[in-house]
Amino acid sequence: MQSRELRTVMLIHSIEETDRAGEVIPLADRADASRAALRDSPAGQAAAALSPQLQAFLVNRSQRLFERLRLRSPVVSHVLALSGGLTWLGRFVLVAAVLVGVSLSALDGSRRINILAFPLIGLIVWNLFVYVALLVTWIRARGRAPTGFWSAHFYERWIAGRIESLMRHSTRYNVPLTTGLRRFSSQWGSLAQPLLFLRAKRLMHFAAALLAIGLIVGLYIRGIALRYEAGWESTFLGPRSAYALIALLYGPASVLSGISFGTPADISELRWTAAGGGGDAANWIHLIAITAGLYIVLPRLIAVVATSFGLWRAARKIPLPPSLLGYARALVMGVGNGTAGETASVVSYAYEPKSPSIAGLESLLAATLGANLKIQVREPVKYGEEETVTTRLAEITATWHVILMTLASTPEVENHGAFLTAWRDWLAKNATTAPLLIVIDEGPYAARMRGDVVFEQRMQERRKLWRGFVAGYGLRAVFADLIQIKPGAASEINARDEARSALWTASELA
Repeated sequence: MQSRELRTVMLIHSIEETDRAGEVIPLADRADASRAALRDSPAGQAAAALSPQLQAFLVNRSQRLFERLRLRSPVVSHVLALSGGLTWLGRFVLVAAVLVGVSLSALDGSRRINILAFPLIGLIVWNLFVYVALLVTWIRARGRAPTGFWSAHFYERWIAGRIESLMRHSTRYNVPLTTGLRRFSSQWGSLAQPLLFLRAKRLMHFAAALLAIGLIVGLYIRGIALRYEAGWESTFLGPRSAYALIALLYGPASVLSGISFGTPADISELRWTAAGGGGDAANWIHLIAITAGLYIVLPRLIAVVATSFGLWRAARKIPLPPSLLGYARALVMGVGNGTAGETASVVSYAYEPKSPSIAGLESLLAATLGANLKIQVREPVKYGEEETVTTRLAEITATWHVILMTLASTPEVENHGAFLTAWRDWLAKNATTAPLLIVIDEGPYAARMRGDVVFEQRMQERRKLWRGFVAGYGLRAVFADLIQIKPGAASEINARDEARSALWTASELA
């Protein structure tokens, strides 16, 4: 799924999840878009994972709804564009870079060029420093997600600020829409952070190149209109030192162009003193232009191309949020075209849930995966029987796998860890398309701790413990008090959203 397609899907998803009554996107429009998208992507209705067909269904449907939505609320188009990193800030930075470069050409005065002064040497030193910093950062960050300098963070905050400004404006007339946009902004911002970093990085490279180009253009324009004089002056450098520095700085440009920068005697004559000094600037303008091109323009443009390629690759393989799987399946089955006979196998470990908890779990799974799903609650695996998991799994044929455990237990590597490892490894080896959902029932622990003055604190601590434990095996879990789950209630809606994000497939190990 392309970056813009995913942005559109997540935008529509966020609005639908927060707009239950259909005030922003009418319920009839949603159903109509689902039916039309299924006609265009019929294979999507048989998918048990977020397959290309199911992705095509989501993209088709979201684009249909987005076209209708933007006619009623044009602000969504601006939010979608801003979330992709398109702002006038980028254009302003590029134009400002050219203007600053042109102004630097006059820094030494209207008719003088100091061949050892800031306009060129300062820019070269700064760019060399940046190259070294980028190299060090690249070496340190190999194998990890990219992180940016202050410019990338500023760019990210600017975009977030612009989106927030648009949402504050939309709040005045459409609160439900603003709620959905805020949710989209939060979810997409964390997902697309590497893309925004690469866009900011490319912008800074391009701006640096344009700054040097502006300097070159400014020198040539002023050189045509005015008679320039080139020379140098220094408190600390003598003729020999100045010649060595000039040879180092302008040597490569001289070799490439065939323009000589002179002998030590020539350099000595260019020194400005009370008695005179300086000389014709034409050749020095050419040498400055070529030197700036070699040290600044060429490396920066190469960096722009390399960053653009990296951005293209990152945009093509941006990770799909796990919540989209349950969302897509619920949409397909909600139209009434879900695959018949799909089953969810529920296996509890070190926990024997009561009937109210089972009913709550069934309600949660129906809301998460579709009402047509058949749920099979199997015999629990007792504490200490982890070695039987592989044998039991070989006997299970299901479209979805659900593990049920309780928050009241303290997770142990030798038991709970061995149980999760067995499931994960078996799915990776034998059922890569069958999603796994881990449900941690908070009910028994809440019943035991309710009334304690630090009840909520204890709950948060236990959730953090379990979340970290499950994440240690590369998995995710949803936390819910199953007894409190009722069809259509807020408890079910919140747990459903978390469950969709917790869905895991063995393909994530690839």
